[in-house]
Amino acid sequence: MKQYLAIDVGGTMTKYALVSETGDLSEQGKQPTVHSKLTDFTTAMVQLIQRYQTRIAGIGLALPGVVDPSSGTVKACAALPFLENVALTARLTKAAKIKAPIVIENDGNAAALAEFWRGQLVGTTNSAMVVLGTGVGTSLFINGRLYTGSHQVGGESSFMVTNGLRPITRDQTAAGLSAVKTVNAMAAALNIHRTPLGPRVFQALKPDTPAAAILDRFTRGVAAMIYNMQTVLDLEKIVIGGGISAQPRVIEAIQAEVAAYRKVTELAAKTIHMPIIEAAKYRNEANLIGAVVPLLQENV
Repeated sequence: MKQYLAIDVGGTMTKYALVSETGDLSEQGKQPTVHSKLTDFTTAMVQLIQRYQTRIAGIGLALPGVVDPSSGTVKACAALPFLENVALTARLTKAAKIKAPIVIENDGNAAALAEFWRGQLVGTTNSAMVVLGTGVGTSLFINGRLYTGSHQVGGESSFMVTNGLRPITRDQTAAGLSAVKTVNAMAAALNIHRTPLGPRVFQALKPDTPAAAILDRFTRGVAAMIYNMQTVLDLEKIVIGGGISAQPRVIEAIQAEVAAYRKVTELAAKTIHMPIIEAAKYRNEANLIGAVVPLLQENV
């Protein structure tokens, strides 16, 4: 059975693993992400690739930012700005002196590809994955294919306007929907300081408290964004990713709020279909599994 090297480049750490043709992971590890300059980053990636090059049929990289998988170019990357406008697959192929194919994908899209291949989006035609973390990200599948738009930024839901009031500011968009900041604010309201914060916060959470109100604002904002997506795309299913998705209360609240938006008018209730909304299957391993999916598709 063929194996592929998956590399998930994060802002702090770079995770890696061997992934089989059936999505099984082995030899998982991590190392600090190189932030200094392009040559140092390239050296770190080449050393990792060469460690496994005799055992793999290809390499898949998941990266933050905007990437063009067809050309292997990084178009924008706030976390690692030296990668911008770099033809990364060609650079790594040459530097590593490897014949195995190398592909790159946006990290959010990689997670969604894992769900579409073997997760909760299997069998769907029009669906989406919404990842709730430091910010919010969305990946779309239209007519059974990953949809990235005309400029590889399809699904950038954090720029969506969710409040049309003036003055026009960042607060009028979905950019403020941060699960991390929400949990931190809830922890402060509950006077919880020991880590891990998430499980402790939700274990202590009670209705009609300041912490519950913080969570309600967050889930209502996510639901508004999802409802707006639904009115345009008519999706059959939406899966929620990110650490906070492990909390059933969060999923249930988003479901209830989306259903409430549908009932704003009688015509909306008749016209807009309620999508299935549930937690994603994969969590910390999603980017690694999804990074190699394009390689598997090439071999179908």
